[in-house]
Amino acid sequence: MKILDIELNNFSYQIIIENNIFERISTYHLNNYNKSRAFIITDTNVGKLYLSNLKKSFLAKKIDFLSIIVKSGESSKSFHVANKISERLISKGIRRQDIIYALGGGVVGDLSGFLASIVLRGIRFVQIPTTLLSQVDSSVGGKTGINTSEGKNLIGTFHQPSAVFIDPMTLSSLPKDDFIAGYAEVIKYALINDKRFFNWLNKNKKKILILDMKTLKKIIFECCCKKSVIVSEDEKETGKRVYLNLGHTFAHAIEYEMQYKVMHGKAVALGILMAMKLSYYIGALNINEYELVKNHIKEMNLPTTLKEIDRRKDWSSHKIFKRMKKDKKVINDSIRFILCKEIGDVFIKSDISKKQILKAINDFN
Repeated sequence: MKILDIELNNFSYQIIIENNIFERISTYHLNNYNKSRAFIITDTNVGKLYLSNLKKSFLAKKIDFLSIIVKSGESSKSFHVANKISERLISKGIRRQDIIYALGGGVVGDLSGFLASIVLRGIRFVQIPTTLLSQVDSSVGGKTGINTSEGKNLIGTFHQPSAVFIDPMTLSSLPKDDFIAGYAEVIKYALINDKRFFNWLNKNKKKILILDMKTLKKIIFECCCKKSVIVSEDEKETGKRVYLNLGHTFAHAIEYEMQYKVMHGKAVALGILMAMKLSYYIGALNINEYELVKNHIKEMNLPTTLKEIDRRKDWSSHKIFKRMKKDKKVINDSIRFILCKEIGDVFIKSDISKKQILKAINDFN
């Protein structure tokens, strides 16, 4: 078992990484919140795999619980679903001392955290991430959100979990495509501030692809360590936490163009390459660094062109640019990008010409 501490100004919590973790979750609940009910939110896919494990651990300790299952996929991150679940939670008599358990990937975690932040003006919630993307990134840091017709995660809150329980063994049940998509967030951490980590990932590609558990545990621990440091220093994204958005401005626009029918991680992988190509065009990045990352992404079976996202779609760089202008990171009508000087060294840049941005996007058509 590995434990990491997230230390914030007015709040702290732990990330616990351990195989077969469900027994520990019920023990945690009994030891800390024995008079609280547990409200489990999961999705149709994860529910089939792991909901019974969590239920059994709660039943064994006579913990009162209720489970709610939503449809898997981005469509569940909506006002409609949030309203429906809110009404059910309230109708079942949820109290401020009760706890929501988010059992699933990024969608379930974002939705559950958002609900926990608004129901009764805020209750506690616990993250139990079951995908690589959620284990290395979205479950840590307290970002919650839902999507709207105008874009992704434009409605949300900062609401920290009371704990994060990560079981690497759940990755063995992930479809291979889902696992690979989540790996894009791992690459992001290496590019932000750790070239050593990138080189290690590059060296261990085969072990990662065959889901070598020792290798995956190291990846999860490394990424959680990196995010815990960043979040502890900048909880509300007023400083260096914005670096974690590397590639995401492009990615969110790509997801919108696909009506969210593309895995987030695949869009992020391509978004990272677009950000690096833009870095090259403004003279900040050596093209050899870009090629090294591109080759790594390609060898990990992630997309390196828009056609690999959807071969039949008529991709428009102007439409992607227009959507990017609605990104949360736009300031004074200028898109704020996270760009690269080199692998392991990123910076913030605004006021880049539309021509250069379109050129960077067009390279991937």
